[in-house]
Amino acid sequence: MITADLYLNRIDFLRYLPGSACRECGVSSCAAFLQELKEGNRVAADCPSLPRHRAAAFRLALSAHEILPAVPALDLPRPGFQGLMEINNPQADSPILVSGNSQFTQEVVTTFMAATVSPFRLLFVDCRGDTVDMAIIHQSLTVAGIRRALEKAELLARRQGIELILPGFASRLGEPLERETDCRVRVGPVCIAELPLFLGERWRIAE
Repeated sequence: MITADLYLNRIDFLRYLPGSACRECGVSSCAAFLQELKEGNRVAADCPSLPRHRAAAFRLALSAHEILPAVPALDLPRPGFQGLMEINNPQADSPILVSGNSQFTQEVVTTFMAATVSPFRLLFVDCRGDTVDMAIIHQSLTVAGIRRALEKAELLARRQGIELILPGFASRLGEPLERETDCRVRVGPVCIAELPLFLGERWRIAE
């Protein structure tokens, strides 16, 4: 089976290291430390400047290939569930992660979300079953479509305090979506495995 690219090679690990070249970890630079991490010669906790939650996020992101399912690379869309899914009993102010309704995307996202005990809401928007990268190319994931999904889930009744997190491939939708919905919109990473690093203390890892 030819498997889909889950973009693990697009995780920007370096941006989450201190960048101070303090050498307290025993190597010459953060870039060198990162290489040691990837080769398994060191662990994230060897960096004294990394808080515990970030070191745990590094462990999870670096081992994501062991967690994420292998999904086939297919040209044809595979429509799945549309609507709101709740993770870990979210509250009204819990972040809303926006994604598409590809069956394979949903399998990857929900598998990875099992690694957190933090509360989230997942909003799966109708994009005809395209994966997010293809949905942006084919323009099947749109601002209007996201707004419709928010309205159907009755999430726009109280716009203040709502935080939407878009996948990195949908970055061009960020500003128009914020104008259209009055929600706070953040553009997240391209790869789901970078999300724990991106969210920082807001992502607590299931031990």
